[in-house]
Amino acid sequence: MHRPVPEADQENLSIDGVDRVIEQIERSFGPGRDLAVILIFVDNVDRVCATSGHVHADVALNDFHLRLGEFSQEGHSVVRLSDRKFVLVLKGFRNAGHVRLAAQKVQRLIHKSSKSILNEDKALMVRMGVVIQGRENFDAHRVLRCVEIALIDGGTDKEDVTFYREDAADQFIASWNLEQKLSDALESGELELYYQPQMDIETRRIVGAEALIRWHDPVLGEVPPDVFIDVAEKSGLITDLTYFSIQRAFRQLHEWRESAADMTVAVNTTPSAIRDSEIIDVLKIAASIWDIELKAIVLEVTENALMVDPKASHRILTGIRKLGAGVSIDDFGTGYSSLAYLKELPADELKIDRSFILSMLSSRKDYKIVEHAVSLAKSFGLRTVAEGVVNDEMLNVLWTLGCDIAQGYYICEPLPADDFLRWYLERKSA
Repeated sequence: MHRPVPEADQENLSIDGVDRVIEQIERSFGPGRDLAVILIFVDNVDRVCATSGHVHADVALNDFHLRLGEFSQEGHSVVRLSDRKFVLVLKGFRNAGHVRLAAQKVQRLIHKSSKSILNEDKALMVRMGVVIQGRENFDAHRVLRCVEIALIDGGTDKEDVTFYREDAADQFIASWNLEQKLSDALESGELELYYQPQMDIETRRIVGAEALIRWHDPVLGEVPPDVFIDVAEKSGLITDLTYFSIQRAFRQLHEWRESAADMTVAVNTTPSAIRDSEIIDVLKIAASIWDIELKAIVLEVTENALMVDPKASHRILTGIRKLGAGVSIDDFGTGYSSLAYLKELPADELKIDRSFILSMLSSRKDYKIVEHAVSLAKSFGLRTVAEGVVNDEMLNVLWTLGCDIAQGYYICEPLPADDFLRWYLERKSA
């Protein structure tokens, strides 16, 4: 039960904007005076709008704005940058501890507004980015940019108060540029799939390949996958990369149909993709366009990705398997899923993580992990794939253990599509 909203509270307090913030920063800075700038972002507003209504949310934000006026009474400056963002410019602070005390006061004020207007102590929460600016290299626009970076950095790490760090700024700016380049690369055709063969250990026949995305930028050259995949995950482009890989893999299978009719291609997918039924439509459309049976595609999903949202993952993977596509649990052995969950999992194979394969000849513990993984897979009726095979001894041990498929540099490195087909045909004829 919320208290009635006072008529006066409904009056929309003015939003000052960037120019006002720059003015206050420049005015607060002077000879012999350092300053600290705190950018305050109010969280949970959408939830409050849904549960209490937009009017109550607006009133609570305005009430918080009024309470921040306590800082103005102490000689500091408060500027409302947007609906949810406020800038606090502190003059004459003593050290970082002094700034933290100010941040704690901000948190108390938002709790008071939540309690007063919404009858809930922590209905609204705040995150804060902080910049401490000395006399050297002062630039008000740079200060505002840096405090935004600090806020974003804190949001990534889920911190309530985050101080600006130069290395975080460098990483952010580099990622920002790379993000735009990656987005452009998706449109311009700079991305391509390489294929690493997968071999049936019993027959030594090549039965499939894993598709691995590669990026050659005209200026940067070869961008390491771990770098641009990380950027894609943080920027939200990772699902686009997944769908690109699926479409390209189907096209490649179509082009290989005459020469490699029985080939399957495994494509890596992401937590976000297996929580959204859109991936099922993507598979259907790609199969229809390229006239390829869905059994030729295997989607690889990591064990940890499954645990992000187990119910949704189970539902989507079940739908994928009903279409006829395969599902592989990647990096098996490194995650935290329970046996109870695994036994019900809609999957066709377990892919044992390369770290165990690489060490199994020298580490008894890793050998036992591989042995148990193969046994576990067999008990669930699943194939096993060992990645990271680098010599014939590993291959023979895996054969003894009953592993089904091997992948690694000993068999072949990842190759561009044309080179892969040439290598495959030469091996087949030999």
